[in-house]
Amino acid sequence: MERALNGVKVLDLSMNLPGPYLTWLLACLGAQVLKVENPDGGDYSRAIGSMDGNDSPYFLAVNRGKKSLALNLKDPAGREIFLRLLKDYDVLVEGFRPGVMARLGLDFPLLSQAQPRLIQVAVSGYGQEGSLAQRAGHDVNYLALAGVLDMTGSREGGLAIPGVQVADLAGGSLMGLAGLLAALYQRERTGAGQYVDAAMFDGSMSMATMVWSGAQAGLDDPRPAGMTLNGARPCYNLYRTAEGGWFSLGALEPKFWLNFCEALERPDLLDKQLAGREVVEEVAAIFAGRTRDEWTEFWAGYDACCEPVLSLPEAMESSLARQRGMVEQAPQGVQLACPLKMSGSPPAPAAPPPALGQDTRQVMAGLGYSQAEIDDMAARGVLATA
Repeated sequence: MERALNGVKVLDLSMNLPGPYLTWLLACLGAQVLKVENPDGGDYSRAIGSMDGNDSPYFLAVNRGKKSLALNLKDPAGREIFLRLLKDYDVLVEGFRPGVMARLGLDFPLLSQAQPRLIQVAVSGYGQEGSLAQRAGHDVNYLALAGVLDMTGSREGGLAIPGVQVADLAGGSLMGLAGLLAALYQRERTGAGQYVDAAMFDGSMSMATMVWSGAQAGLDDPRPAGMTLNGARPCYNLYRTAEGGWFSLGALEPKFWLNFCEALERPDLLDKQLAGREVVEEVAAIFAGRTRDEWTEFWAGYDACCEPVLSLPEAMESSLARQRGMVEQAPQGVQLACPLKMSGSPPAPAAPPPALGQDTRQVMAGLGYSQAEIDDMAARGVLATA
């Protein structure tokens, strides 16, 4: 079965979430992904929340369909193996702090000499240059400095941390993926690889592009419930229902607000679509009159952009998720499937994540090393086998 990235070979040095999610998507698209891990424990996320000596469910989620080579890049022999391996690969994804690859003797100028077609994607917090390049951080920190957290919260007051890692995934993984795919396309024309600097701070700040334009023009106040799209207006908001559930209303276009008002038989609200807090509270009182399930049944018959707020377990069990092929069964339970749907390139079949060093012997043999040499290097800690 032809897939979009068949034939593309990826070395994945990344750990935790941003890089591994990016390379999991590459595997879904048909790329061959080899995860290069430290023989001593491997990807840190293998241990996060692990139970009974098994790999963590967090690791399992974003490392499906990959192979694992356990290789010590700090050892000169490990570095030499990596450089030999590189000649047969197209893409390198890493998530180290700036300068780490150089300290390993594997900076991009050297790597690109060994493999001129190489595309290296470096996913970092604050980018390869700048005053915070060496500063540690996590999703919440990048969102904080990008101005995103300061406008994320409820109309009752207080800020909120998003339930998914926006900076990691949208700012890092997806921006890095976009740069990588563009670089692959350019390489088809030029034959040359390049370096992709994907900073989670940059990606997070970029997502505020439209928000900043509105704020700069004086149309919005970038704070919780201060903008049209984060709760300032009655037409686009979250409302609590009678039993304590929630409902979402996204009647942003006038035609949907018209449908909303007509369904409720509230013509008095027609000219109040973009009103302020007083009307928001009036609409809130309407939603408080029924349970979430009652409203779900009611709004099923109207085209008003009105939907229940589901918990994640409810969303996983929903008919919509199954219709869209977003859930699949795996040995460890139900998991989320690849979100990429392409008419001429179906995603690769789901495959389990690798054990640490599961493919070390196969990879080393492919490079011409004998079993005796592999055993010797394993004894010296240069590599590890499953």
